[in-house]
Amino acid sequence: MEYFPRVLGNHGTKNRIGSAIRAGKAPHAFLIDGPRGSGKMTMALEIAAALNCEVRGGTLPCGRCNTCRRIYASEYVDVKVLGLDGDRATVGVSQIKEFRRDMFLSATEAEFKVYVIKDAERMTPEAQNALLIVLEEPPKNVVILLLAAGCDRILTTIKSRAQYLPMARFTKGELREHLTAISQEAARLAVNDPERLGVVLTEADGILGRALELTDPVRSRALMEERELTLGFIRSLGSRTGYASILRAIEALPTKRQELCSALESIMTAIRDIVAAKNASDAPTLFFANAEEAIRVGGELGQSYLLAIYDLLIHTHGELNKNAGVT
Repeated sequence: MEYFPRVLGNHGTKNRIGSAIRAGKAPHAFLIDGPRGSGKMTMALEIAAALNCEVRGGTLPCGRCNTCRRIYASEYVDVKVLGLDGDRATVGVSQIKEFRRDMFLSATEAEFKVYVIKDAERMTPEAQNALLIVLEEPPKNVVILLLAAGCDRILTTIKSRAQYLPMARFTKGELREHLTAISQEAARLAVNDPERLGVVLTEADGILGRALELTDPVRSRALMEERELTLGFIRSLGSRTGYASILRAIEALPTKRQELCSALESIMTAIRDIVAAKNASDAPTLFFANAEEAIRVGGELGQSYLLAIYDLLIHTHGELNKNAGVT
C-alpha cells in the first residue's frame, strides 16, 4: 500500500496518516511543521486529496481522479487556503473568523471540507483563540491543516488539539538523489560542476524546495544576490575602514520587510556557522560549504564581537516581525 506519493521521504508519517484516513479514523486537525520548502503544502494537499479521493485502490490518493486533479490545481471549492495578507507580518483574528464562519456551511461537493492555514506560527494570539473554539469541537467532516515553520509561537492549547506532523529533512545523500532525479539543472551540475552542487546541498540544509530554488537559474538569482549581501556584511565587520564599511553593508540590505527578514536570517546563519567553526573545526555548517570556509570568511573576528552583532540582529528581526513599518 502506498500513501501520499507526491511527498518524498517521510515514510513513517505517510504510512501512519494514510492508514488512519483509509480506516476512517483521521484526526480533525493536523499541525504540519517544517521550514519553507520542506513539503508542508504538498503534504497538506495530499491529505486533502486522500480524504476526498474517488478511487480507493493501491495508492492513496490516486492522483488521477477528477477530485485529486482539481485539488492539486487549487480548483476544488471545498479545499480552502489562508495565508498572510499582502505585506502583513501576521495572520489576524478577522481572517480566522471569516475562515471559521465558512466551516459551518455545508460542503458543495466534498465528503470532507479541508481548511489549510499557511504561516500558522504567525497567527496572533487573538487569531489562535478564535480558531481554538472550532478545534475543540469542529463541525462534522471538517479537517483543519495548520502549516508552520516552527511551533514556538503557537499556543499550547492549539498544539494539544492537533496531530503533530514534522516534515523530515533529507541527508545530503538523499537530497542529492531526489534533486538530481527531478531537476535537469541539478543533474547537469552533478556532471559538470560537482563543487557547485555540493554548495547547493549544504545551503539547502536537507530541504528539497530550497535546493530546487538554488539550482533553478531564474529563481536562484535572488538567492545568490542575498548570499553575496550576507558575505559582504560579514566582511564589513572586519574591515579596516571601520563603521563606514559596516554602514555601506547595511545600506545595501533590502528595505521591504519580508526580504529584509530573510537577509537578516541569512546573516545570522552565517555568524552561527563562524562561531561554531571557530570552536570546532569539524562543526556542521548551514550557510558555508564547510567549517574551513566559515573560518576563512570569519577571519580574525572575535567570538564576543560576533555574538554582540548576532544579538543585535535578533532584536532587529524581532522588531521587523511586528507590524511596524520598515523605512
